[in-house]
Order: sequence, then structure tokens, then C-alpha cells
Amino acid sequence: MNLEEVMKILQEQMKVAVFATVDEDNKPHARHAHIGVANEHGVFFMTHPRTNFYSQLMTNQNVAITAMSEDGYLIQVIRIEGKIRQVDKAMLKELLKDNPYVKHVYPDESDRQGAQVFQLYQGEGFYHSLTQGHRYVFKIDAE
Repeated sequence: MNLEEVMKILQEQMKVAVFATVDEDNKPHARHAHIGVANEHGVFFMTHPRTNFYSQLMTNQNVAITAMSEDGYLIQVIRIEGKIRQVDKAMLKELLKDNPYVKHVYPDESDRQGAQVFQLYQGEGFYHSLTQGHRYVFKIDAE
């Protein structure tokens, strides 16, 4: 399984992942966030500058992501640990395009437009089919 196939599963089948960060006191925090775009250039997601998530990302650019999908017999898990960076807000339009969650999280249009886009651009990941035993390691390097 190659990077493109893993990213397609992450974006299309899993859609929401748990993002783990640490705060300025190195205390861990985890929250669910929508995978906006996942491709060979990394994982793109967004949050608003008013959130603790944003503050933690700005303090420490290391993040861990994990997601799982279950479809009948098939159970798949993807884990990624890597570095994030802010990207141009032009990417926001792509993230919001088919995002079914954004209107619930950011009901006000101005809040949506105030959100910041981040890219996990460098890291290592692991795909595991729990029911089939398939395991794949992959790298993201979109510098």
C-alpha cells in the first residue's frame, strides 16, 4: 500500500481523527478534528485562533493523529506522528468545500473565514488492518 492509498482511506473513509498535542506545560491534550484534505502533500486540517488547539499547535509543532474505520469485517487504523505548519488561507476554500462538520463547529460565516489551515507536512505513519493483519509504514515529506 502506498502513501496515496493510505491518504485516500484517511480522507474518504475515516474523515475525522483524534489529534494529540501538548500545552505549554507539556500536558497532553486530544480532540477530534475533521481531516480536510489528505494526499501526498500531507494532512490538512483547520482550527480557529481562539481555540486551545490553535495555541498548542503554535507552541509545539509536533502532533500525533490517529483514526479508525470499521466497515463490516474490515477494521482499519492509521496513525501519524509529525510536524505541522500554517498554510495559506487559500487552502481554506478547499477544506470547507465538502466538509459536513464545519457549519456545526463554526455556524457563523465569519468564524469559518477566521479559521487557520494547518498542514502535517513531515512525519511517519502506520497503517494497520486489524482484521486482515496488513501493516504498512509510510513517510510524509512535503517540504
